Amino acid sequence: MFCIDTFAAHCKTAMAAADDRQAAAAQLMAEAIAVHGPDAIIAALDAAVPPGASVGELIVHASPEMTLLYARIPAKFQSGIHNHTVFANIAQLQGEELNTTYAKDGDRLAVVEQQTATLGTVLTLPADVIHGIANPGNETAYALHLYGGDFGAIQDERSLWDEDSHEELGFSFPALVQQSVKAMAKADNEVGLDALVAAIPAAKPAVDAAKARA
Repeated sequence: MFCIDTFAAHCKTAMAAADDRQAAAAQLMAEAIAVHGPDAIIAALDAAVPPGASVGELIVHASPEMTLLYARIPAKFQSGIHNHTVFANIAQLQGEELNTTYAKDGDRLAVVEQQTATLGTVLTLPADVIHGIANPGNETAYALHLYGGDFGAIQDERSLWDEDSHEELGFSFPALVQQSVKAMAKADNEVGLDALVAAIPAAKPAVDAAKARA
């Protein structure tokens, strides 16, 4: 049986003893999938969040050392471009998550690489990554994200980038939703927009406005 608290404690111990904190956490995440299986981990994560919790309310552990986030990515979702300022590990439990990383190129961002987290794998992203995520599938994708710090304490240090101008903006979850809507509207991704509204009803006004402009 997968226990979030036990897993978090093991991660903290391993990370504290390791020269490479990120690699130590990634190894434990891969071992957890191998031992418990994705379905058992999903069941434990589902039990840890309140009914009706939205995509942005799925933190299941937070401490100075790390944050564990239960990622439920709607079908065809595309996120706005953002950073973390701490390393990120993505343990994919169902479906896929496409990560597009960027580098600053003057006053614009240039695509550097695309990587896909597939079922049972752990994808690692460095602390300085600038990226956007997407769910290429037609069903919700599930993953456990581990970040190498306390997300609640670093919100003011994070950034996101305007989808059109690539202007760097201060980070907030509502602003990230707005940029995600812009990204999907730009791609004529109506399936993703509708799935976002189903997952986050508060996004409906922004989605309706984007569709009206199309």
